[in-house]
Amino acid sequence: MCCKICFESRLCGFPPFYAENNQDLFEIIKKGEYDFPSPYWGNISEPAKDLVKNLLVVDPGKRYTADNILAHPWIAGGKTPRKQLSTVASKIKEYKAKSEMKVRLSLTY
Repeated sequence: MCCKICFESRLCGFPPFYAENNQDLFEIIKKGEYDFPSPYWGNISEPAKDLVKNLLVVDPGKRYTADNILAHPWIAGGKTPRKQLSTVASKIKEYKAKSEMKVRLSLTY
């Protein structure tokens, strides 16, 4: 699932799971609760979303393997639409800044 989290961060600019504290975050991750919020996922193709869904399957036996990933149409197919995701870089910077601020605040209190 770690590979998927990195993958999703690159597509939309932030990790797939969010919670205010680590305990809640771990519960969300264990349940596999996620969504594709707008507007961040509005420009992401359905094949890309399908790959993400298959990487987020909680049961490791049902989760995509490396071979499944390489064979997926979004990775292997020439028919997959390719477009620049103009907001990704700014969203990654925004997420990084929020994360750093959260760490600073936790060290202060």
